[in-house]
Amino acid sequence: MRVKGILIVCAILIFALFFAPQVPAQDKTSSDQEVTSLDGIIKETQKSASGKGQAGIIWWIPTEFWEQAARKNGGSVEMAQRTFEPLRAYTLVAVAIGKLGVGNINWYNEQVIRSSVTLKDSEGAVYSPITDLSGDAKGLVSIFKPIFSNLLGSTGQNIQLLFFPARSAKGKLIADPLHDGSFTVQFSYPEGNAESQYQWRLPLSSVSPPRYCPLGKERVEANWKFCPWHGVPLDDTTTAPASPPQPKKGEKPS
Repeated sequence: MRVKGILIVCAILIFALFFAPQVPAQDKTSSDQEVTSLDGIIKETQKSASGKGQAGIIWWIPTEFWEQAARKNGGSVEMAQRTFEPLRAYTLVAVAIGKLGVGNINWYNEQVIRSSVTLKDSEGAVYSPITDLSGDAKGLVSIFKPIFSNLLGSTGQNIQLLFFPARSAKGKLIADPLHDGSFTVQFSYPEGNAESQYQWRLPLSSVSPPRYCPLGKERVEANWKFCPWHGVPLDDTTTAPASPPQPKKGEKPS
């Protein structure tokens, strides 16, 4: 299903290209950095739904993904922000889960997925998928679905786009990729024998400034609280490792 997940990403990138105007080619270093950022956000937001005789993906799609996709494809970040602004009112999760058969996957239909998937915020409040979407959000969904179906066949036809609230009852963002927090997507198997949970700890490293261990200067993840190598607490600084001193003119490097 990891390969299927990458194909889904390709489909969305085509959609991003459709909306993003082309600009002059960028230099290779800049392009490489943007590809790395996009790969990073894909890796951090997709989870494999495997085990218990099931297969599939759970993909949280923050609006920052569209901005990274626009950058990667040489498009306008500003236009991507305007186009996908309606999605900021929601926490969007794409779900495709099915039972493993003999050489195939028997996908759960939309009704089963909607009744089996919930979202839990960091304070334990649980949310069901929203059915009454804004007109703009519905418009975007109407474009997503055919792309999924056309490019991914049966898998694409069974991807369900679930919209949850963007904020808790207290007004706090449930899934903020830029600040500390966490949330969990829960899937209760229709057979009633188990439940799987998929948790995201925030912020995402792929859209955050780089962080380094204050002791060893190793690069660390944005959501880590302690350095795993030295055990020291990590603060919010993003100080890069110090460069070695440059020899003075006429001196030999030490």
